[in-house]
Amino acid sequence: MKESTLCVRRNSLTKTIFFIAFFQKIAIIQQNLLIKISMQKYVLSTIMGVESLAKKEVQRQWGKIEEVVDRLVTFSGGPEMIPRMNYWSRVGNKLYMLLAEEDNVTDFDTLFDVVNEIHWKKYFKKDFPIMVKATSLRSDLWAVPTIQGICKKAIAKSLTWGSNQTVLEDNELEKMGILILLVDNKLRVLLDTTGKALHMRGYRLEAWEAPIKESLAAACILLSNWRFKETFYDPFCGSGTFAIEALMIARNIAPWLKRRFAFEDLKLVDWETCENERALARSKRFEGEYDIRATDIDPELIEIAKANAQRAGQEWRIKFEVKDFKDLALETELSGMMVTNPPYDLRLKDDNIASLYKNIDRIFRMNPELKGWPITGYAEFDDFINLSDYKKRKLYNGGELCYFYRRK
Repeated sequence: MKESTLCVRRNSLTKTIFFIAFFQKIAIIQQNLLIKISMQKYVLSTIMGVESLAKKEVQRQWGKIEEVVDRLVTFSGGPEMIPRMNYWSRVGNKLYMLLAEEDNVTDFDTLFDVVNEIHWKKYFKKDFPIMVKATSLRSDLWAVPTIQGICKKAIAKSLTWGSNQTVLEDNELEKMGILILLVDNKLRVLLDTTGKALHMRGYRLEAWEAPIKESLAAACILLSNWRFKETFYDPFCGSGTFAIEALMIARNIAPWLKRRFAFEDLKLVDWETCENERALARSKRFEGEYDIRATDIDPELIEIAKANAQRAGQEWRIKFEVKDFKDLALETELSGMMVTNPPYDLRLKDDNIASLYKNIDRIFRMNPELKGWPITGYAEFDDFINLSDYKKRKLYNGGELCYFYRRK
């Protein structure tokens, strides 16, 4: 009798365990299904040559990498990735939502149909002003103005439910950007979630004749592998971009928290998600002392750099000083990291340019504990150095080719 009762209890327990395991598996399947449904593809545009950094940025924010090509990183993630990447990307240019992609688009009828089938009312109203830009590379459809016109007609038709009603745009609203990419006959329709480009941080209202983009400055610092305990030097600080970006990286300050983005005018992310992401970003800031030294021979530039640092909320943390690079080049006990953008003849017609670049090489030879990364468009720099002591990397400041030299 006891054995029979024990056997029944065992069978009952086995069934219970089975059903628990079964329902747990169902719950996991449902959860994975919900995750897949909420996943969306995005494209982060970036600077040519720093795609690996942009990829790391996406991965750090828990995006799943789908593809990396020149200047574009495609990834998937939930809707929270829209504010998160816009707030945190240092090397990105714009974040796009991928609305449609289609292979073998070789005629205008197919182009119209693909764009028209997108549920545009999900994103904005019919009176919302839009700006369609197109790029075509190695594709049968190559006439960019025609591509843009057809896509805008397809969007207007979708917003008016297929009627011939005229779309009257509200010109008081900022235009919403839509990017049409045709590469090797593959079509991608992208919705701009950023608006004003991410490299325009907002702190640099004053600048010298040829400032380096903030995103490129951040990329150079990240590529240098600067250790935050080391002294950071920029002896040609100009408007202070390198020093400000270095401090923001060291303190883990999200570069974009104070501005509005295009996604805030669209039906993409709820207000609570945006506020949660902002609060989370603020909570991740580091405090601490960092030895960041920014010098320049021009007193006016130092005042401009200070004003820019003040707008970034970092003025008192950076040591600004009027100083000739020739004086710095005479020192022999420097250590730390130097990342700088010295003047070159594409920007400034300097008769002493050769002497200046010789001094740049000299300062590294005289200070073995000083690691160096100058970025310049001055091609003749190679003539003044032993190239075997450096590694060169191609980068672009806007459309201008530059070389980033790492002292080995």
